[in-house]
Amino acid sequence: MVGRGVALIISLWCFSAQAAIPPLYQKVAAQHGIPASVLYSLALGESKTQLQSGAVRPWPWTLNVKGQSYFYATYPEACQALHEFLKHTQMVDIGLTQQNWRWQKGHFNRPCEVFDPTVNLNHAAVLLNEGMRKHGSWVKAAGYFHRPGGGEPARRYEATFARHLQQWSPSS
Repeated sequence: MVGRGVALIISLWCFSAQAAIPPLYQKVAAQHGIPASVLYSLALGESKTQLQSGAVRPWPWTLNVKGQSYFYATYPEACQALHEFLKHTQMVDIGLTQQNWRWQKGHFNRPCEVFDPTVNLNHAAVLLNEGMRKHGSWVKAAGYFHRPGGGEPARRYEATFARHLQQWSPSS
């Protein structure tokens, strides 16, 4: 009886952790064979912001230029800002998973397309799977996503990602 009670509590916790991950992340992750917690943890590490409700969530209309993050209330505002930044630099990280325009622009039709959550998450999933094939773990795949060349920046990112993953992963 105690065993079943523990199993029920664990399964409810797993369900609630998974249910807290928005459906789009679950859908895209499933399409790419990635745990939803991995994709969501990656987005949290890249574009998290605190909403008025107090909840912390990834934000789709986010830019990062030269280490400075910018959060916009709407897609049109973010798109306009992106075009302004691109007049001066190609080193702009865009959207939920902060796709770097300089390195990833060949995968998109136009800059503001990267703000589309489905497009952004699908490309992140492709890069995560590439990192998983090369490195054999989701934590290392996240480091590869952030800095394919590795080194200390990738290791620091892996540590941050691992903390997010522990929070959202049913197996933690």
